[in-house]
Amino acid sequence: MDYFPILMKLSGKKVLVCGVNSEAVFKIRLLLKTSADILVFGLNPDRQVVDWVKLGLIKHMNRPLNESDLFNVAFAYISSEDADNCELSIGILKNKGLPYCIIDDKKRSDFITPAIIDRDPITIAVGSEGTSPVLVRHIKSQIEGILPAETGLISRVAGAFRKRVDGLSKGYATRNFWEIFFTKTAPHILSQSAPSNYEKDLEFGLQDLLKNENFYKDFIYPVQFVSFGSGDPDLLTRKASKALHEGDIILYDRLSPPEILELCRREAEVIEVGKSGYGPSWLQKDINSLLVSSARTGKRVIRLKSGDAGIFGRLDEEIDALHQAGLSFEIIPGITTASAAAAEMGVSLTRRGRNGNVRFLTGHDADGFADQDWRSLALNNSVSIIYMGVRAVPYIQGRLLMHGASGDMPITVAQNVGRKNAIWVASCLSSLESDCKQIGITGPAILMLGLHPHDQRSALLSEVARDSIDYIDESVGCIRVLPQTNVFSQSTKRH
Repeated sequence: MDYFPILMKLSGKKVLVCGVNSEAVFKIRLLLKTSADILVFGLNPDRQVVDWVKLGLIKHMNRPLNESDLFNVAFAYISSEDADNCELSIGILKNKGLPYCIIDDKKRSDFITPAIIDRDPITIAVGSEGTSPVLVRHIKSQIEGILPAETGLISRVAGAFRKRVDGLSKGYATRNFWEIFFTKTAPHILSQSAPSNYEKDLEFGLQDLLKNENFYKDFIYPVQFVSFGSGDPDLLTRKASKALHEGDIILYDRLSPPEILELCRREAEVIEVGKSGYGPSWLQKDINSLLVSSARTGKRVIRLKSGDAGIFGRLDEEIDALHQAGLSFEIIPGITTASAAAAEMGVSLTRRGRNGNVRFLTGHDADGFADQDWRSLALNNSVSIIYMGVRAVPYIQGRLLMHGASGDMPITVAQNVGRKNAIWVASCLSSLESDCKQIGITGPAILMLGLHPHDQRSALLSEVARDSIDYIDESVGCIRVLPQTNVFSQSTKRH
């Protein structure tokens, strides 16, 4: 981002407005919501400026800005309508290193003003770095529609009560207290009380909650197993997204994409506990131990798993570890990669008259390449999805051919499903191994036995590939979307 949003303290500070015309009036009206001393400079002021001066809300200097006016100034707005005074003000402010905004001149300004949702003391700023003001106004309107007018009152009442809650002794009792108040107590009070009694009833609600220590102290949150699906953030469930926003410790798989990890709380401790077939990996017993020790701290622990946690995710082993430690858990399901891939391909996993069942298989088990019922898999019109099968491709191909499968059996290889660097290979059994080598399939990928993309989706993916100057090899019927570089810090602490 080129513009970093901050909340600047203005109590006891001055803010300057160099200009007294209508565009300056708009900025002054915004500044009047702050506690700053507002000094306005310029000749022939707008009538609104005169009225504010009479009310004692601002001070007006009937002259241009000079250097003696710059003591204890936070920042300044400059009107560009009077060119001479504009350049004079810029020179004076720049010489003293004070930030300024030239109204409607982003390129020459040190900062720009976002759209503001005001629920004092709760303030939300929305900006687009000056690129889409209409969109910003639309977003502001949406937020204002869902944020109750009483939000500021709730915050002020809570702020006055804060010292009494900060005395809670141990663990996450303080956070638990406020979470219960903001999500349960306060909404209930606002729905049951008259507006004139809101403040008093909110105070009583805080007092009653503080007396009920067993309700919020020494609480151990259930470990949440969150499935993020194929990696497309838009396919994340609302419940999964909410859990990521609230988590304190996130233990995530190696396959977790940056777009999903960005949804975690900025203060969360984010730890990769990945497994890799080609490099260093966490032992399952170490992951189990970390889950248990993290949960016992009283923090919210999220175990973030790719696809759906219940499909080849070693979920039972981690659940058993928690159960043996006397800890509770919750499973938040996700869209498994097979379903996401079928949707992208525009096909159904089952079809009347073709296949009445679909099998989810793994290419590897504890003993190496997984053995399957190859004879039934080799039947015409059977549909099976093989996870973690890239390294087992020669083995799978050989076993299927050995058990009577047709060399024309359609197979689609889908790598990085749901992501910008997805690769699709529409192949057949006889050329599966050579096609994967030619395209460079390395995983994570699944094999969709018995399925090819729908013609319409195939054409669309081909068009996207061409627009991206990507590689298409019509001889093997493959559609390849070349990977884009994604950089994510492996730091275990998010700031």
